[in-house]
This record gives sequence, C-alpha cells and structure tokens, in this order.
Amino acid sequence: METTTVLTVSRQLGCGGAVIGQAVAKRLGMRYADGEILARAAKAAGLLEGDLAPVEERSPGFWQRVLESLAMGAPDTALAPPIRPSVSATRLFEIESTIIREIAASCDAVIVGRAGFHVLAGRPGVTNVMVHARLAWRIRRVMEVLSLATPDEAAAMIEMSDRRRAQFIRTVTGMCWTDACAFDLCVDTSATGLEVAVEVIATLLASHLARNRGALARPAV
Repeated sequence: METTTVLTVSRQLGCGGAVIGQAVAKRLGMRYADGEILARAAKAAGLLEGDLAPVEERSPGFWQRVLESLAMGAPDTALAPPIRPSVSATRLFEIESTIIREIAASCDAVIVGRAGFHVLAGRPGVTNVMVHARLAWRIRRVMEVLSLATPDEAAAMIEMSDRRRAQFIRTVTGMCWTDACAFDLCVDTSATGLEVAVEVIATLLASHLARNRGALARPAV
C-alpha cells in the first residue's frame, strides 16, 4: 500500500493554526482538509452544514451566536450551544474520523483539528503538530481577526474554545488536549510568528514527502 504524508494540526484559538496549515499545504502541494470535512460529514448525516453549528466551531454563525451572548453580558451562556444539536458530538466525530481516514489513505494532506492526531495514530507517514501561544498574543489576534471591540470579548471566546476542545479531546481520546507527548512538534506562534512556524513545519514535512515519494519511485527488487 502506498504511504501518504499527512500533517495533523491541533491548535488553540487565536494561534493561527488554520493559516499555518493552509500555507504548508500550498507550499508543499498537499491537500488542505478542514471545511471540506464538515461539508462531507453534513452530507453523510443527511444535514446542512448549518445544522452542525452547535457542535462545530467552524460553522458559519457559531461565533456570531457567541458574540450575541457576550453582548448580552452573559459570557457563561456562550459556553453551551443555544440550539439543540441535530447530531451528537460523538456521532459527528465518528463520521469525521471515517472521512479523515479516507483522505489520509488517498493523498498527501494537511488535516486541521478534529483530533486528527488520535484518529490517525500509528499510521505511517503522519506528523502531528500542536500550535499554541501565550494568552495575550491570542487575545490580540482574535480581536484583529474577528474585529472585536474589547479584549474581554476575545478572552471569553478563547476560554470557551479552550474548554470545548479540552473536553472533546478528553472524551474521544482520554488524553489531555495540551499533552506535548501526543505530538511530534509543538510550536509557540507567539514566540516564532506565523511565517517562521510555517517554515519550520514545512521543512519537516518536506523531508517526509521526499522520503515517501522517493520510496514510490524506486523499482521493486
């Protein structure tokens, strides 16, 4: 069986993990899988992407509802989805895990979030990266990207996201979300900046791609 090269990116909100994943995929000619996974999962479940908003931070409208909750002065209410999920987080994870495995088997790819490091554990050719950063840096970036008015709004969003992701990883893997032992590389983007982070990760992946593609090019003995 051909060995593909796969990068899984786990990240904290505001660290630039998605931006880094996109940049690495573009530089190395790899498939970038993020929103595509949600779209395919919704189709597999017979739902619209918006129906998954209560259990997916990436869904359009998710952060809008969080902002509305914060604007009402009730940050704690944003910690729980205000709409009853049309599919459970566990069921969604099962569907997305199947899709992740299919993508990993078919091509070189960058997969963001969704416990990809756990879903593809033990698979040859997989590199798992954790992107994190200092809180103050994350707050500034979330304010900029989401055009928030105050640091308190950004801090509340970050706290909510961290809780959700930590709980999700603990539920599906039994592990601590930020346990460095689960990853091949951990990058603090508040220390490196996004460009250097892309360079470091792309350099590591390029060697893996060259190794795998070289193995495919060699004739069988």
